[in-house]
Amino acid sequence: MEEERRERFSPLQLLMHFDIGMVIFFIILVYILVSVVTYATSRKTEVYEVRMGTLSENRAYRGIALRQETIVNSLYTGTVNYYNREGDRVRAGGLAYSVDEKGELADYADAGMLAGDLFTEADLSGFRDQAIRFVQDFDPARFYSAYDFKSASTSQAQKISNRAILSGISRADRKSLHTVGAPESGSIVYSYDNYSEKTFESLTAKDFDSSGCKQKALQNGRAIKEGRPAYRLITDENWSVAVMLPGPEIADQFRSEEYVEVRFRKNNYTSWAHVETRQDKDGNCFANLQFSNSMETFCTDRFIDIEILSNEKKGLKVPTSSITDGDFFLVPKEFIFDGSNGQPGVLLRVYTENGSPGTQFVAATPYSETETEYYLDNSVLRDGQIIQRPDSVEEFTLGKKEKLIGVYYINKGYPDFRQVKVLMQNSEYSIVSSNELYGLQEYDYIVLHADSIRYNQ
Repeated sequence: MEEERRERFSPLQLLMHFDIGMVIFFIILVYILVSVVTYATSRKTEVYEVRMGTLSENRAYRGIALRQETIVNSLYTGTVNYYNREGDRVRAGGLAYSVDEKGELADYADAGMLAGDLFTEADLSGFRDQAIRFVQDFDPARFYSAYDFKSASTSQAQKISNRAILSGISRADRKSLHTVGAPESGSIVYSYDNYSEKTFESLTAKDFDSSGCKQKALQNGRAIKEGRPAYRLITDENWSVAVMLPGPEIADQFRSEEYVEVRFRKNNYTSWAHVETRQDKDGNCFANLQFSNSMETFCTDRFIDIEILSNEKKGLKVPTSSITDGDFFLVPKEFIFDGSNGQPGVLLRVYTENGSPGTQFVAATPYSETETEYYLDNSVLRDGQIIQRPDSVEEFTLGKKEKLIGVYYINKGYPDFRQVKVLMQNSEYSIVSSNELYGLQEYDYIVLHADSIRYNQ
Protein backbone atom coordinates (compact mmCIF):
# COMPACT_ATOMS: atom_id res chain seq x y z
CA MET A 1 0.00 0.00 0.00
CA GLU A 2 2.82 2.35 0.90
CA GLU A 3 4.59 1.55 -2.37
CA GLU A 4 1.46 2.46 -4.34
CA ARG A 5 1.26 5.85 -2.55
CA ARG A 6 4.89 6.63 -3.50
CA GLU A 7 4.24 5.83 -7.11
CA ARG A 8 1.42 8.37 -7.24
CA PHE A 9 3.91 11.33 -6.48
CA SER A 10 5.58 12.67 -9.59
CA PRO A 11 9.07 14.31 -9.41
CA LEU A 12 7.45 17.77 -9.71
CA GLN A 13 5.23 17.01 -6.71
CA LEU A 14 8.24 15.91 -4.68
CA LEU A 15 10.09 19.14 -5.57
CA MET A 16 7.18 21.25 -4.34
CA HIS A 17 7.63 19.71 -0.88
CA PHE A 18 10.75 21.97 -0.58
CA ASP A 19 10.20 25.47 0.82
CA ILE A 20 10.79 27.66 -2.26
CA GLY A 21 10.72 30.80 -0.12
CA MET A 22 13.63 29.61 2.00
CA VAL A 23 15.68 28.86 -1.11
CA ILE A 24 15.07 32.34 -2.53
CA PHE A 25 15.86 33.94 0.83
CA PHE A 26 19.13 31.99 1.03
CA ILE A 27 20.14 33.11 -2.47
CA ILE A 28 19.40 36.78 -1.66
CA LEU A 29 21.32 36.51 1.64
CA VAL A 30 24.39 35.12 -0.12
CA TYR A 31 24.20 37.91 -2.73
CA ILE A 32 23.98 40.60 -0.02
CA LEU A 33 26.90 39.12 1.93
CA VAL A 34 29.06 38.93 -1.19
CA SER A 35 28.17 42.53 -2.09
CA VAL A 36 28.99 43.80 1.42
CA VAL A 37 32.33 41.99 1.52
CA THR A 38 33.22 43.22 -1.97
CA TYR A 39 32.36 46.82 -1.05
CA ALA A 40 34.25 46.66 2.25
CA THR A 41 37.42 45.22 0.72
CA SER A 42 37.45 47.22 -2.52
CA ARG A 43 39.32 50.51 -2.83
CA LYS A 44 36.97 53.48 -2.83
CA THR A 45 37.15 56.01 -5.64
CA GLU A 46 38.36 59.29 -4.12
CA VAL A 47 38.09 62.61 -5.92
CA TYR A 48 40.57 65.48 -5.97
CA GLU A 49 39.89 69.07 -7.08
CA VAL A 50 42.70 70.50 -9.19
CA ARG A 51 44.10 73.82 -7.95
CA MET A 52 47.06 76.04 -8.80
CA GLY A 53 50.12 75.57 -6.63
CA THR A 54 53.91 75.49 -6.42
CA LEU A 55 56.52 72.81 -5.84
CA SER A 56 60.22 73.07 -5.10
CA GLU A 57 63.07 70.60 -5.23
CA ASN A 58 64.20 71.48 -1.73
CA ARG A 59 67.47 69.95 -0.62
CA ALA A 60 67.91 69.61 3.15
CA TYR A 61 71.30 69.89 4.84
CA ARG A 62 72.77 70.19 8.32
CA GLY A 63 75.43 72.84 8.05
CA ILE A 64 78.19 74.30 10.20
CA ALA A 65 77.97 77.99 11.07
CA LEU A 66 81.25 79.81 10.43
CA ARG A 67 81.85 83.28 11.84
CA GLN A 68 84.57 85.78 12.57
CA GLU A 69 84.70 85.10 16.32
CA THR A 70 87.09 85.25 19.23
CA ILE A 71 87.05 83.49 22.60
CA VAL A 72 87.88 86.16 25.19
CA ASN A 73 89.59 84.89 28.35
CA SER A 74 89.10 86.29 31.83
CA LEU A 75 91.73 88.67 33.21
CA TYR A 76 90.88 87.85 36.83
CA THR A 77 89.86 85.04 39.18
CA GLY A 78 86.57 85.24 41.08
CA THR A 79 82.82 85.28 40.36
CA VAL A 80 81.87 86.46 36.87
CA ASN A 81 78.89 88.72 36.21
CA TYR A 82 77.52 89.65 32.79
CA TYR A 83 75.74 92.87 31.78
CA ASN A 84 74.49 92.19 28.26
CA ARG A 85 71.84 89.92 26.82
CA GLU A 86 73.21 87.12 24.64
CA GLY A 87 73.43 88.32 21.05
CA ASP A 88 73.56 92.01 22.06
CA ARG A 89 76.17 94.13 20.34
CA VAL A 90 78.75 95.83 22.58
CA ARG A 91 81.02 98.66 21.50
CA ALA A 92 84.78 98.57 21.80
CA GLY A 93 85.59 99.32 25.45
CA GLY A 94 81.96 98.83 26.49
CA LEU A 95 81.30 96.85 29.67
CA ALA A 96 81.38 93.11 28.86
CA TYR A 97 81.68 91.50 32.30
CA SER A 98 82.98 91.97 35.81
CA VAL A 99 84.82 89.66 38.20
CA ASP A 100 84.09 89.85 41.93
CA GLU A 101 86.98 88.40 43.93
CA LYS A 102 85.09 88.25 47.27
CA GLY A 103 81.57 87.45 46.07
CA GLU A 104 79.99 90.44 47.81
CA LEU A 105 78.00 91.45 44.73
CA ALA A 106 75.95 88.27 44.98
CA ASP A 107 74.98 89.17 48.54
CA TYR A 108 74.00 92.62 47.41
CA ALA A 109 71.88 91.17 44.60
CA ASP A 110 70.06 88.88 47.04
CA ALA A 111 69.38 91.79 49.35
CA GLY A 112 68.14 93.89 46.45
CA MET A 113 65.75 91.18 45.33
CA LEU A 114 64.34 90.81 48.82
CA ALA A 115 63.83 94.54 49.00
CA GLY A 116 62.19 94.50 45.57
CA ASP A 117 64.22 97.43 44.26
CA LEU A 118 66.15 95.74 41.42
CA PHE A 119 63.40 95.85 38.80
CA THR A 120 61.72 99.06 37.74
CA GLU A 121 58.20 99.27 36.32
CA ALA A 122 59.73 99.64 32.83
CA ASP A 123 61.72 96.43 33.36
CA LEU A 124 58.61 94.52 34.41
CA SER A 125 56.69 95.91 31.45
CA GLY A 126 59.44 94.59 29.15
CA PHE A 127 59.10 91.12 30.67
CA ARG A 128 55.32 91.23 30.19
CA ASP A 129 55.67 92.21 26.51
CA GLN A 130 58.19 89.43 25.96
CA ALA A 131 55.87 86.86 27.55
CA ILE A 132 52.84 88.05 25.54
CA ARG A 133 54.78 87.75 22.25
CA PHE A 134 55.89 84.25 23.20
CA VAL A 135 52.33 83.12 23.98
CA GLN A 136 50.95 84.63 20.77
CA ASP A 137 53.64 83.07 18.54
CA PHE A 138 53.98 79.71 20.32
CA ASP A 139 53.64 76.64 18.09
CA PRO A 140 53.62 73.17 19.77
CA ALA A 141 55.39 71.79 16.69
CA ARG A 142 58.31 74.12 17.52
CA PHE A 143 58.55 73.48 21.25
CA TYR A 144 62.21 74.46 21.30
CA SER A 145 61.00 78.08 21.22
CA ALA A 146 60.08 77.60 24.90
CA TYR A 147 63.76 77.12 25.69
CA ASP A 148 64.65 80.17 23.62
CA PHE A 149 62.13 82.17 25.64
CA LYS A 150 63.56 80.85 28.90
CA SER A 151 67.11 81.69 27.84
CA ALA A 152 66.14 85.19 26.67
CA SER A 153 64.23 85.91 29.89
CA THR A 154 67.05 84.68 32.10
CA SER A 155 69.60 86.70 30.18
CA GLN A 156 67.44 89.82 30.39
CA ALA A 157 66.99 89.35 34.16
CA GLN A 158 70.74 89.00 34.58
CA LYS A 159 71.36 92.14 32.63
CA ILE A 160 68.87 94.17 34.70
CA SER A 161 70.02 92.84 38.06
CA ASN A 162 73.70 93.34 37.28
CA ARG A 163 72.97 96.86 36.08
CA ALA A 164 71.26 97.62 39.37
CA ILE A 165 74.18 96.11 41.26
CA LEU A 166 76.67 98.20 39.34
CA SER A 167 74.74 101.41 39.98
CA GLY A 168 74.92 100.74 43.71
CA ILE A 169 78.52 99.60 43.73
CA SER A 170 79.41 102.16 46.40
CA ARG A 171 77.95 99.75 48.97
CA ALA A 172 80.48 97.06 48.03
CA ASP A 173 84.22 97.03 48.24
CA ARG A 174 85.39 98.40 44.91
CA LYS A 175 88.83 96.91 45.43
CA SER A 176 87.43 93.38 45.02
CA LEU A 177 85.45 94.16 41.82
CA HIS A 178 87.06 94.33 38.39
CA THR A 179 85.06 95.56 35.39
CA VAL A 180 86.31 94.59 31.95
CA GLY A 181 85.43 96.16 28.60
CA ALA A 182 85.20 94.47 25.21
CA PRO A 183 88.46 94.56 23.22
CA GLU A 184 86.51 95.48 20.06
CA SER A 185 82.92 95.88 18.97
CA GLY A 186 80.87 92.77 18.30
CA SER A 187 78.03 90.51 19.42
CA ILE A 188 78.52 88.77 22.73
CA VAL A 189 77.74 85.05 23.22
CA TYR A 190 77.96 83.11 26.49
CA SER A 191 79.20 79.79 25.14
CA TYR A 192 82.17 78.44 23.22
CA ASP A 193 83.23 75.26 21.43
CA ASN A 194 86.11 73.67 19.58
CA TYR A 195 84.86 74.91 16.18
CA SER A 196 85.58 78.62 16.69
CA GLU A 197 88.78 78.61 14.65
CA LYS A 198 87.54 76.45 11.78
CA THR A 199 87.33 77.91 8.30
CA PHE A 200 85.65 76.72 5.12
CA GLU A 201 89.04 75.75 3.66
CA SER A 202 89.95 73.65 6.71
CA LEU A 203 86.70 71.69 7.06
CA THR A 204 86.73 67.93 6.57
CA ALA A 205 83.94 65.34 6.29
CA LYS A 206 84.55 64.36 9.91
CA ASP A 207 83.68 67.88 11.10
CA PHE A 208 80.05 67.38 10.02
CA ASP A 209 79.56 64.77 12.74
CA SER A 210 77.96 66.93 15.44
CA SER A 211 79.12 64.55 18.19
CA GLY A 212 82.61 65.94 17.65
CA CYS A 213 81.52 69.45 18.65
CA LYS A 214 82.22 70.06 22.35
CA GLN A 215 80.23 73.07 23.52
CA LYS A 216 80.54 74.71 26.91
CA ALA A 217 77.94 77.10 28.33
CA LEU A 218 79.08 80.10 30.39
CA GLN A 219 76.78 81.07 33.26
CA ASN A 220 76.34 84.27 35.18
CA GLY A 221 77.51 84.09 38.79
CA ARG A 222 79.87 81.13 38.29
CA ALA A 223 83.43 80.92 39.50
CA ILE A 224 86.05 81.69 36.89
CA LYS A 225 89.81 81.52 36.81
CA GLU A 226 92.21 83.92 35.15
CA GLY A 227 92.96 82.81 31.59
CA ARG A 228 89.77 80.75 31.22
CA PRO A 229 87.05 81.68 28.63
CA ALA A 230 84.76 84.48 29.81
CA TYR A 231 82.67 84.92 26.65
CA ARG A 232 82.75 84.66 22.86
CA LEU A 233 82.78 87.80 20.72
CA ILE A 234 81.53 87.74 17.10
CA THR A 235 83.10 90.70 15.35
CA ASP A 236 81.59 90.60 11.85
CA GLU A 237 77.99 90.69 10.60
CA ASN A 238 78.99 88.56 7.62
CA TRP A 239 78.84 84.84 8.31
CA SER A 240 78.27 81.58 6.47
CA VAL A 241 76.88 78.06 6.71
CA ALA A 242 79.07 75.30 5.25
CA VAL A 243 77.38 72.12 4.00
CA MET A 244 78.70 68.82 2.68
CA LEU A 245 77.29 67.93 -0.75
CA PRO A 246 76.28 64.44 -1.97
CA GLY A 247 78.55 64.57 -5.02
CA PRO A 248 80.20 66.65 -7.75
CA GLU A 249 76.95 66.90 -9.77
CA ILE A 250 75.27 68.85 -6.96
CA ALA A 251 78.42 70.94 -6.56
CA ASP A 252 78.21 71.86 -10.26
CA GLN A 253 74.58 72.92 -9.78
CA PHE A 254 75.52 75.14 -6.82
CA ARG A 255 78.39 76.64 -8.77
CA SER A 256 76.16 77.44 -11.74
CA GLU A 257 73.47 79.04 -9.58
CA GLU A 258 75.94 81.32 -7.72
CA TYR A 259 73.11 82.57 -5.47
CA VAL A 260 70.57 80.30 -3.75
CA GLU A 261 67.58 80.90 -1.51
CA VAL A 262 67.91 79.28 1.92
CA ARG A 263 65.22 78.45 4.46
CA PHE A 264 66.29 78.04 8.08
CA ARG A 265 64.24 75.27 9.68
CA LYS A 266 64.62 76.76 13.15
CA ASN A 267 62.25 79.64 12.41
CA ASN A 268 61.32 79.24 8.70
CA TYR A 269 63.23 82.44 7.92
CA THR A 270 64.45 82.65 4.30
CA SER A 271 67.44 84.53 2.93
CA TRP A 272 69.61 84.60 -0.19
CA ALA A 273 73.17 83.35 0.05
CA HIS A 274 76.21 83.61 -2.21
CA VAL A 275 77.64 80.15 -2.98
CA GLU A 276 81.27 79.08 -2.90
CA THR A 277 82.28 75.45 -3.50
CA ARG A 278 85.39 73.31 -3.12
CA GLN A 279 86.50 69.66 -3.26
CA ASP A 280 89.05 68.10 -0.92
CA LYS A 281 91.74 65.55 -1.75
CA ASP A 282 89.39 62.68 -0.80
CA GLY A 283 86.80 63.79 -3.37
CA ASN A 284 84.35 65.24 -0.81
CA CYS A 285 82.46 68.29 -2.05
CA PHE A 286 81.49 71.26 0.13
CA ALA A 287 79.53 74.47 -0.35
CA ASN A 288 79.79 77.65 1.67
CA LEU A 289 76.59 79.71 1.83
CA GLN A 290 77.55 83.29 2.65
CA PHE A 291 75.09 85.65 4.38
CA SER A 292 75.26 89.34 5.23
CA ASN A 293 72.33 89.44 7.68
CA SER A 294 70.63 87.60 10.56
CA MET A 295 73.89 86.67 12.26
CA GLU A 296 72.48 87.60 15.71
CA THR A 297 69.46 85.30 15.24
CA PHE A 298 71.69 82.23 14.90
CA CYS A 299 74.73 83.38 16.88
CA THR A 300 74.29 80.63 19.51
CA ASP A 301 73.95 77.80 16.96
CA ARG A 302 76.89 75.88 15.55
CA PHE A 303 74.96 73.22 13.60
CA ILE A 304 72.04 74.64 11.62
CA ASP A 305 69.38 72.74 9.66
CA ILE A 306 68.58 74.42 6.35
CA GLU A 307 66.77 73.83 3.06
CA ILE A 308 67.96 75.04 -0.32
CA LEU A 309 64.94 76.36 -2.24
CA SER A 310 65.61 75.79 -5.90
CA ASN A 311 63.83 75.02 -9.17
CA GLU A 312 60.45 76.18 -7.93
CA LYS A 313 57.68 75.47 -10.42
CA LYS A 314 54.17 76.89 -10.52
CA GLY A 315 51.21 75.28 -12.23
CA LEU A 316 48.32 72.89 -11.58
CA LYS A 317 49.11 70.86 -8.46
CA VAL A 318 47.86 67.26 -8.57
CA PRO A 319 48.64 64.21 -6.39
CA THR A 320 51.31 62.00 -7.89
CA SER A 321 49.02 59.02 -7.22
CA SER A 322 46.57 60.47 -9.78
CA ILE A 323 49.04 60.21 -12.64
CA THR A 324 48.96 57.17 -14.90
CA ASP A 325 49.74 56.30 -18.51
CA GLY A 326 47.93 54.71 -21.44
CA ASP A 327 48.57 53.40 -24.94
CA PHE A 328 47.10 55.36 -27.84
CA PHE A 329 47.03 54.82 -31.60
CA LEU A 330 48.88 57.35 -33.73
CA VAL A 331 46.75 58.18 -36.77
CA PRO A 332 47.51 60.72 -39.55
CA LYS A 333 45.41 63.85 -39.16
CA GLU A 334 43.87 63.59 -42.62
CA PHE A 335 42.02 60.41 -41.55
CA ILE A 336 40.12 62.23 -38.77
CA PHE A 337 36.99 64.24 -39.54
CA ASP A 338 33.79 65.41 -37.85
CA GLY A 339 30.75 63.20 -38.29
CA SER A 340 27.16 64.33 -38.84
CA ASN A 341 26.68 64.70 -35.08
CA GLY A 342 29.72 66.96 -34.78
CA GLN A 343 31.87 64.34 -33.06
CA PRO A 344 35.34 63.57 -34.47
CA GLY A 345 35.96 60.05 -35.71
CA VAL A 346 37.22 57.75 -38.46
CA LEU A 347 35.80 55.64 -41.31
CA LEU A 348 36.33 52.03 -40.33
CA ARG A 349 36.33 49.35 -43.04
CA VAL A 350 33.59 46.78 -42.39
CA TYR A 351 32.05 43.88 -44.33
CA THR A 352 28.38 43.13 -44.89
CA GLU A 353 26.79 39.72 -44.40
CA ASN A 354 27.39 38.82 -48.04
CA GLY A 355 31.10 39.75 -47.73
CA SER A 356 31.06 42.99 -49.65
CA PRO A 357 33.29 45.77 -48.21
CA GLY A 358 31.94 49.01 -46.80
CA THR A 359 32.73 51.73 -44.23
CA GLN A 360 31.26 52.74 -40.91
CA PHE A 361 31.79 55.97 -39.00
CA VAL A 362 33.28 55.32 -35.52
CA ALA A 363 33.52 58.19 -33.03
CA ALA A 364 37.12 58.57 -31.80
CA THR A 365 38.13 61.59 -29.73
CA PRO A 366 41.76 62.76 -30.05
CA TYR A 367 43.62 62.90 -26.72
CA SER A 368 46.71 64.70 -28.01
CA GLU A 369 48.42 65.55 -31.25
CA THR A 370 51.70 66.14 -33.03
CA GLU A 371 52.20 68.23 -36.16
CA THR A 372 50.98 65.37 -38.38
CA GLU A 373 49.19 62.84 -36.14
CA TYR A 374 46.43 62.47 -33.56
CA TYR A 375 46.46 60.18 -30.53
CA LEU A 376 43.27 58.06 -30.57
CA ASP A 377 41.85 55.88 -27.82
CA ASN A 378 42.57 52.15 -28.26
CA SER A 379 39.45 51.05 -26.33
CA VAL A 380 37.27 51.82 -29.40
CA LEU A 381 39.69 50.78 -32.14
CA ARG A 382 41.73 47.58 -32.43
CA ASP A 383 45.12 46.57 -33.77
CA GLY A 384 45.03 45.64 -37.43
CA GLN A 385 41.79 47.44 -38.23
CA ILE A 386 41.78 49.48 -41.42
CA ILE A 387 40.47 53.02 -41.67
CA GLN A 388 39.80 54.98 -44.84
CA ARG A 389 40.53 58.59 -45.58
CA PRO A 390 37.29 60.53 -46.24
CA ASP A 391 36.63 61.35 -49.90
CA SER A 392 39.50 59.09 -50.91
CA VAL A 393 40.41 55.44 -51.37
CA GLU A 394 43.59 55.85 -49.28
CA GLU A 395 43.68 53.47 -46.32
CA PHE A 396 45.63 53.21 -43.08
CA THR A 397 46.16 50.14 -40.88
CA LEU A 398 46.05 50.75 -37.11
CA GLY A 399 49.07 49.49 -35.23
CA LYS A 400 51.47 52.29 -34.30
CA LYS A 401 51.09 53.18 -30.61
CA GLU A 402 52.67 55.50 -28.09
CA LYS A 403 52.09 56.15 -24.38
CA LEU A 404 50.62 59.33 -22.98
CA ILE A 405 50.99 60.50 -19.39
CA GLY A 406 47.75 61.71 -17.87
CA VAL A 407 45.03 61.52 -15.22
CA TYR A 408 41.42 60.35 -15.07
CA TYR A 409 39.14 63.37 -15.45
CA ILE A 410 35.65 62.81 -13.96
CA ASN A 411 33.72 66.06 -14.41
CA LYS A 412 31.13 64.16 -16.45
CA GLY A 413 30.60 61.38 -13.91
CA TYR A 414 32.81 58.80 -15.59
CA PRO A 415 36.60 58.65 -15.94
CA ASP A 416 38.01 60.09 -19.13
CA PHE A 417 41.72 60.33 -19.86
CA ARG A 418 43.37 63.76 -19.89
CA GLN A 419 46.98 64.21 -20.92
CA VAL A 420 49.24 66.16 -18.54
CA LYS A 421 52.72 67.59 -18.95
CA VAL A 422 54.64 67.09 -15.68
CA LEU A 423 56.91 70.03 -14.87
CA MET A 424 58.10 68.82 -11.45
CA GLN A 425 57.29 65.86 -9.26
CA ASN A 426 57.97 64.38 -5.83
CA SER A 427 56.52 61.41 -3.98
CA GLU A 428 53.34 63.31 -2.99
CA TYR A 429 52.53 65.97 -5.59
CA SER A 430 53.25 66.92 -9.18
CA ILE A 431 53.10 70.27 -10.92
CA VAL A 432 51.59 70.03 -14.42
CA SER A 433 51.28 72.76 -17.01
CA SER A 434 47.99 74.62 -17.29
CA ASN A 435 46.02 75.81 -20.33
CA GLU A 436 47.13 72.86 -22.45
CA LEU A 437 44.88 72.03 -25.43
CA TYR A 438 44.11 68.49 -24.23
CA GLY A 439 44.97 68.99 -20.56
CA LEU A 440 43.39 70.02 -17.27
CA GLN A 441 41.99 73.29 -16.04
CA GLU A 442 41.82 74.63 -12.51
CA TYR A 443 38.83 73.30 -10.51
CA ASP A 444 38.57 70.13 -12.63
CA TYR A 445 37.90 66.93 -10.70
CA ILE A 446 40.20 63.93 -11.12
CA VAL A 447 40.56 60.47 -9.56
CA LEU A 448 42.91 60.62 -6.57
CA HIS A 449 44.28 57.09 -7.03
CA ALA A 450 44.53 56.17 -10.71
CA ASP A 451 45.02 52.47 -9.94
CA SER A 452 41.62 52.31 -8.19
CA ILE A 453 39.57 52.71 -11.37
CA ARG A 454 39.28 51.52 -14.95
CA TYR A 455 39.00 53.74 -18.01
CA ASN A 456 35.37 54.51 -18.95
CA GLN A 457 34.18 52.78 -15.75
